[in-house]
Amino acid sequence: MYLVTSDEMRCFDHDTIHRLGVPAIVLMDHAGRAIADRVRELRPDKVVVLCGKGMNGGDGWVAARWLRHAGIEVEVLSSCDPAALQGDARAAQQMAERFGVPWRVYEPGSIHQSLSEFGQGGRLRAVLIDALLGTGVSRPAEGVMAQMIEEANASSAYIVSADLPSGVDASTGEVPGPAIKAHETIAMGAEKLGTAVTPGAVYAGLVRVADVGIPVDPARVRASYVSPAAFGKRFGFRSAMSHKGTFGKVGIALGQMPGASRLASLAALRAGAGLVVVAGARVDASLFAPDVVVREGGDPAQLLQDVDAVIVGPGLGLLGREARTWLYDLVRAGVARGVVDAEALAAVAHAGQFGPVAGEFVLTPHPKEAARMLGWDARQVQARRLEAARTIAARSQAVTLLKGHRTVIAHPDGRVRVNPTGSSALAVAGTGDVLAGVIGALIAQGLDAFDAASLGAWLHGRAGERAGEELTEVAVTASDVIARLPDAVRAYRAEVDASE
Repeated sequence: MYLVTSDEMRCFDHDTIHRLGVPAIVLMDHAGRAIADRVRELRPDKVVVLCGKGMNGGDGWVAARWLRHAGIEVEVLSSCDPAALQGDARAAQQMAERFGVPWRVYEPGSIHQSLSEFGQGGRLRAVLIDALLGTGVSRPAEGVMAQMIEEANASSAYIVSADLPSGVDASTGEVPGPAIKAHETIAMGAEKLGTAVTPGAVYAGLVRVADVGIPVDPARVRASYVSPAAFGKRFGFRSAMSHKGTFGKVGIALGQMPGASRLASLAALRAGAGLVVVAGARVDASLFAPDVVVREGGDPAQLLQDVDAVIVGPGLGLLGREARTWLYDLVRAGVARGVVDAEALAAVAHAGQFGPVAGEFVLTPHPKEAARMLGWDARQVQARRLEAARTIAARSQAVTLLKGHRTVIAHPDGRVRVNPTGSSALAVAGTGDVLAGVIGALIAQGLDAFDAASLGAWLHGRAGERAGEELTEVAVTASDVIARLPDAVRAYRAEVDASE
């Protein structure tokens, strides 16, 4: 599914109106009706529509008209005197008024007053439609808008946002001030990138996309969700004539904490690598599965020069200071593909100082590691996840996977994918090592860094979901995630088959 920015959506709107000749008021009517149709499914006793002064507010006035037409009790609370509205928003308001839609200009306490007889308990009774701020607004909500947002959030009503929650940046997902905490969002034409990535995704709730008659050109969109259909049978389907060499050799540099390498090695095997090699000093072969080749020596870079993809970082500890040299030697020897994780990330960047990475590598920082790379703090990274991932990718010239809820995968050229799978079951030590192993295996099997990082995140997330469903999200370990990777592969194959 494609994810659009504010500017991209504006272009599609413009083309529909000016090139295809569809009047803007018609698109507004489609949008308002889509909102009204969804709200009708909720069977509310009353609907209160919060309308701003822009086109998003116009959508709200249209929704109110259609709800009134359907016989549902509805009221509009406007952020301004409707006489101040302009263009299609004013036309939408006048049509709603002629249909008998009651309205008031918002004053503090108006939302509470309108909903005072509708409490929680039993079936859903009251719905708030948020049509205050649209996709073109990126500054923090203030004044009356901020008051309406805060009062709406304090209510017990079920909140449905029009296009995106007011206060969320449509292009970045940043929340610079007060923002509506919606139960669901009705996106017009395409989901906005800002509701796919966090923190915006947390405010959007369930996102539904309404077809309002605006064609979206995929060639002009730079972001999307990760979807198995996009990868087809490049992974997960094997011919009868294949052999272990067909699926590549993964090399893992052993560090001071061998458990991390053990997890990565097992994950790489479960993700389809033909052969996995672990190399380093003082290797205790008994720690590793018999399926793993163990090589002992002081210089992992020398021992891994015959692999197709290398994983450097899991469990390195103090050996992380050697990672820069290892990576340089591996690239020089022709091993220019793989994963850089954990302590090895410091070899790429620290405190905003970057060294570009040659070849097809994936960087896999969690928020604290990304903060150290950028010279930010972790709170800044979490507030600006999209910017953080894109900045690391552009400055390192390596695909960057920023871990966390709604993992972001950024390409150095600016393309972005957002992974929809995963749950809090993955919030446990070692799951990052599992992810590194999965991505390394996919690179060894021939996927490029961007596709391997994207598909690896999807498989890892789905395995985590399955583990959480079976064991509860509280009781999952990294080893449990590895054990569910075959389930993730089956789910991938099923989605690919269904898409054909």
